[in-house]
Amino acid sequence: MKIIRWLSIISFFVLLTQGCINQKVTESEVFNPVKESELDKSFNFNRYFISNTDTTKLELWYLAEANAKFNFIYLSGNGSNVRSAIPFFNELTNQADLNIFTFNYSGYGLSDGKPTIEGIVNDGNIALDFYNQNLNNNLPTLLLGYSMGGYVALNILEKNFINQVIIMSTFTSMKELEDYLIKDALPWIVRPFLKLDVDEKIYNLNNKPLAQKVEKPVLVIHGKADDFIPPAMGQTLYELMPSNNKKFVTIDDADHRMVLKDEEKMQEVIREILKFAEQNEFITLD
Repeated sequence: MKIIRWLSIISFFVLLTQGCINQKVTESEVFNPVKESELDKSFNFNRYFISNTDTTKLELWYLAEANAKFNFIYLSGNGSNVRSAIPFFNELTNQADLNIFTFNYSGYGLSDGKPTIEGIVNDGNIALDFYNQNLNNNLPTLLLGYSMGGYVALNILEKNFINQVIIMSTFTSMKELEDYLIKDALPWIVRPFLKLDVDEKIYNLNNKPLAQKVEKPVLVIHGKADDFIPPAMGQTLYELMPSNNKKFVTIDDADHRMVLKDEEKMQEVIREILKFAEQNEFITLD
């Protein structure tokens, strides 16, 4: 997506500025290996490819457990696909018995096509309609949207089979995120030289009016050390939500990426999700 392009420009200027102050880079900092993860053996793995246009298909995953007590739908962020969430799925099944449904947006993973702002919401509707018609077992269903996935979740959460919503590490609006990144996240010396030519369509990514429609039970989670999408944005979304059953929690020392990548932080996120669901009697854990 074009979002990646202008965020890459910002990153470039940050690196350029750092280079001017003779920063030492060690050999270990050159590499950032990504290891493949395997699904927990308790899952029965099912993959589907369904049409979302006349010429393109979406890749869907359904991970089923024999004694599942609830269903969990996961919507990934802009910089990842469903395969990168395998450690999160494995930790979920370590703490609870559940089924997991997820999918790759157009252009991600093995899904065809190219992602667009309107398209990822359409992908969400098509994928969840397939889930409801073919896989829904009428167990309580929790929907989680992470980062950009929060935007998709806020657009589709009114489907009647969704009982509870989790919005995690999600921005208020792309305009406010742009302003934050330039005015607060960038070094002051770079700001006068950075001019962004942003596609106007990107400003359609605005979660504030969507948050004002949320009446279902909702848990908002944000990394307390998130300096990419600051926790204040999660707090704002939480305050805008009219739901009578809502909660906002921060995860100490977790940034935007580590909130689901760091094992300890991930476990805390899952504990908060399960605790909220139990308190609202959506699930009962042994």
